[in-house]
Parts: sequence; structure tokens; C-alpha cells
Amino acid sequence: MIDSTPARSEPLNILVFGAADILMRPILKQVENQLPESTKLLVVGNKHDIGLTNLVRMERRIGNIEKILKADKYSGSAIELTSSRKHKISIMTGLDHLERKSKNFVWRHHKIDSISDSKNYYHIVVDLLANYLVEQQINLLLFFEIPHLFSDTLCYQIAKSKGIETLIVSPSNFPDRFFSLRTIEDFGIIGKGIDSHAITPYEIDPDIVPEWIYMMGVKQYRGELGRLNWHGILMLIAHLLAVDPFKLFQIDLLFKTVSRMRKISSAFPKWRYPFKEYFTVRHLDYFEYLLNFENADIDLDSKFVYFPLHLQPELTTSAIGKENSDQLLAIERLSRLLTEDYSIFVKENPKQGGQMRGSQFFQRLNRIGKIRLLPSYVNTYELIDKCQFVATITGTVGWEAICKGKNVLVFGIPWYRDLTGVISFRKGLTLEEITNYKISHETLERQVGRLISRTHLGNIMPLKRRHSSGGYDIESNAELAAESIVQLIQHQTETTFLPMEC
Repeated sequence: MIDSTPARSEPLNILVFGAADILMRPILKQVENQLPESTKLLVVGNKHDIGLTNLVRMERRIGNIEKILKADKYSGSAIELTSSRKHKISIMTGLDHLERKSKNFVWRHHKIDSISDSKNYYHIVVDLLANYLVEQQINLLLFFEIPHLFSDTLCYQIAKSKGIETLIVSPSNFPDRFFSLRTIEDFGIIGKGIDSHAITPYEIDPDIVPEWIYMMGVKQYRGELGRLNWHGILMLIAHLLAVDPFKLFQIDLLFKTVSRMRKISSAFPKWRYPFKEYFTVRHLDYFEYLLNFENADIDLDSKFVYFPLHLQPELTTSAIGKENSDQLLAIERLSRLLTEDYSIFVKENPKQGGQMRGSQFFQRLNRIGKIRLLPSYVNTYELIDKCQFVATITGTVGWEAICKGKNVLVFGIPWYRDLTGVISFRKGLTLEEITNYKISHETLERQVGRLISRTHLGNIMPLKRRHSSGGYDIESNAELAAESIVQLIQHQTETTFLPMEC
């Protein structure tokens, strides 16, 4: 369908986020070749253009970005954003993303450790980036994923405040297809006529267990128990070298830490190895707390709502979770909907570590009387089958649930939010509205068929998350994806997701 927005006439100056991955570069090259010669394309993460990751670490590096930092003088270019009514929301979102590079999350971390300093730094970076967009006369920001990091989120906020156009292309859950949208708030909105009979239905087998590339290695059973290996020891050493190298010479402390690591590793399934990627002392406290529930007996025949926690920090909460990016707020709201005979079965994300899971997290969780924290190995599909309904922020579990005929209550804006069986949390929602809703599988298949008809051909997943339907060829994929992206840039085709009023 043709986009009704008028075609472009002015030269394009595009700032691109999320396309520096080695398998994304051919797509971007094709986009550049298909656009008019007058187009200026600046790629974040390309060493020849601009790098912004150093801003979140507060580093000065050689390169074009250093020119921004050298001109470290207030410009006032972000005044539309900083004086807007929504600025409080914008700054809290920015600070949430800035936390990704704190010392409890990564080895190469920034040094900010207070809210006031974080706010000041947010304002510095917003002003620098806004000035850069003005100087480069950027009139389109192209994102190869929903903005959910520090610099891309701030640039998105600036663009919206200044009326600079944004285009987001995002990987979908359907092989070799991707989504598109102009504004984050549009994510999941398919528009009127969602169950049109003119569309070829998408066949959904409720008995098929899906395989997600990002859940590779995760099992739905306990299996063999793990043990501490040399990789875990190296993670400990790397952490101490980065954060506190003098502790490497405290033999007693090292011995106690390794003993704790060994006990934890041997209590969880081998596939749930706690020290794969990163280590902090918080990891030890976190996993030791979870040990209290690893052998718990669970009554799946009781009346319960299934709420699997999201991996954090991640796009699924920080970008499209909206105010419920705070998962505990969503669970608190859920608990107020339920009658006394309900429990909330909470299962931790199998890839979660100690980040964003401090002692206060669990204290707040346990204050909710209906909570039952589950062992790591309880089968998620059995939980979907046995629960009264599923609740999530934006998780794929919601899609899995409606495919099985089970209703889902969502607290954010997932890609599937306009489909039958999905109830978005709102003030005044009742338990009866959720439990009495009946899913028509035929309607669901028609709706998904219409959704897929609005997606675009091509695979835009980065290398580490890449999957395809077979016979994958980098160059032909680049041509397919680039053709759709160029049409979207030039308003020659509609986006997958539409504004609410459409």
C-alpha cells in the first residue's frame, strides 16, 4: 500500500543507528546505492562516520565524535526537548538506558554513581547530540531496531521534539520478514480491518513448540546439574581486574568467592550456568537467593496467573514496556486485579544475572502475598497450558499463549498487541474481562496473515541473532531488504504498524 505522505523533495541527510554489524553493512550499502546521489548517510558505529558508545562511558576517543566533545559548550539546541511537558519522562527513560553501562552491569563502565550526576550528564549529552543533528542538517533518523540504548534513545527524543522524521525497521518473529514503524508508540498497531477476509490466513499449529534463536540452549527440564569451570574463574578474574585488581591478592577472599561460585554452579541445571558472560558480587547474592526456590514443589492444578520475568536490561522492557518497564509495578497492578484464590507464578528469565535484581527487588516482590517464585526448570509451555491466563510486559510468551488459545494480559506495547486474545492493561480493567474473553483461532490466523502481509521481505537481524528460512544469501537478502527500506524512506510504501488514529 502506498504511503499517503507526500514524496520527498529536499536532499536527504540520514543518521543511521544499528547497522554497523558485519551482516548489516551490505544492506546499508544497497540502501545508499538506491537513494539519490545527493543523499548524505552517516552511520553510527562506522569508524569512518560517527561512534557514540563512548558517550555512555564518558570517554574521549579519536574520531569524528571527538569533534563533538571538543566543542563541549552549551548550544541550546535541545531546548525543545528540555522545556517540553514530557521532559520528565524523557529524562527517566534516558537514565534507565544510561544504567546499562554502570559498574554493576559491565566491566567498561562509566563513573556516575548518583541520580543528580546522571541528570546533569543526560543534559550535557542531549545538548551535544542536538547540536550535532543541527550542524549536520539531519532530516531523517533511521533505526535498525527500536531505540533502547543511551545515544540512540536520546537522538530519538531530540528528533521527536524538533519534528525530525524517524523511521524504525525492526526484526520480526517471522523468518526473513521485518517490521517497520515511524514512532515507537505505533509498535503493534495494525489499524482497522485487522481480520479482513481478503488476506491469506497464517496457519498456526497450537501444538508446535517454537524455537527462538535467542533461547538456544535453554531447556524446559532440569537435566544434568552444573559445576564451576575455568570459564567462570576467568570471569571472576576479569571482573576484579576491571573493578578492583587489588582483591586478586586477597587469597582468603578469593577462596571464599570461588567456594560460593562452586556451590551455586552445582545447584542449578548445567544449561543455567550462572557465570557465562559477566560476574559481579551481585551475581552471587542473586543466585544464592534463587537457590531457596530451586527445589520448591509447585501445584500446577491450583488457580494461577503465569508471569515470566523479562531479561533486563533489554529493549522489551526499557523501550516498549513504557511505565511498566518496572516489572514489579506490573506485578503489583496484576495482584490488585486478582481475587484471593489466585496465585501469581513468577518464573525468572533463564538468561538473567544479578543486574537489576538486588535485594530490594526481591523484598518488594515478596511483599505481594500472591507470589510463588518457580524453579528455573519448570516447563513454560506446561505453565501456559495450566494457568488461567498469562501476564507479561511485552514477552514472546504472550504470542505463545494466544497461539495455544490462552488469553494474555500485556502491560507494554508488544508487536502482537492488536491480535485477538491480547488484553492491554488499563485503569478499570476487571478480572472478568480477561477470563471471559474467548479466542477464535480462525480469527487469529486471519489477523496474523494480515500482519505478515504488511511486513517486508528481508532479514535484518545482527549476526548473533540471525536466522533464516534456508538458502540464505547475503547479497540477495541485502537487495530485498534495501528495496523495502528505500521505499519506506521515500514514502512509497506504508509501514507495518500505523498511528493509533489509522
